[in-house]
Amino acid sequence: MNYIDFPKEEYSSYIERLNNKLNIYTTRVSLEVNKYIVNNIYNSPFGLLKVVEIKHYDKLKEHPFINELSKKQINDINKYIKDNGFDLIELKKI
Repeated sequence: MNYIDFPKEEYSSYIERLNNKLNIYTTRVSLEVNKYIVNNIYNSPFGLLKVVEIKHYDKLKEHPFINELSKKQINDINKYIKDNGFDLIELKKI
């Protein structure tokens, strides 16, 4: 089974959302763009997660959660999106 990991500093927010039966979202850049597939199940630090939806964007200003991203997250994403943009992936716990 394939594996998806997340930044450790974001674990608590992901755990809180999953414990409240809410889906989580993650932004993927560089080699992780086009890596994940809708309806596939991935092992993670939080158990099994299923990809619900993937949306691709070319510019950071298109990110639907840009107001919720920290300056560090924005800077990190910005470093890697020039060539192939980024994927916003929605996942749910199964």
